[in-house]
Amino acid sequence: MMIGKLRHPIDIQVSTFLQNPETGEMKQTWATLSREWARVEGISGREFIAAGAEQSATTVRVTLRFRADLDATMRFRHSGKVYSIKAVLPDNEGKLLVCMCEEGPGY
Repeated sequence: MMIGKLRHPIDIQVSTFLQNPETGEMKQTWATLSREWARVEGISGREFIAAGAEQSATTVRVTLRFRADLDATMRFRHSGKVYSIKAVLPDNEGKLLVCMCEEGPGY
């Protein structure tokens, strides 16, 4: 893949937990680790019924330069949408990562 195809700015986010000092409740928040250039491609979409309401989920492929620290506990934010990382696959040459991600309820 030519690097020129990496034309979408994405934020790589990591999960952190903050404790409410009054109640002791732990709350999950997301912090931006870095901004990278990537290729974001829609792969498939589906609709389903959950909790009595119609929902949809979209599978996307995100390709970006290799990072050793990227894993499936992280997520991407792109154009106001949040994508949960389901799988991180290095390419054969070790220069790029291909991430299979899903956008949908709860992400």
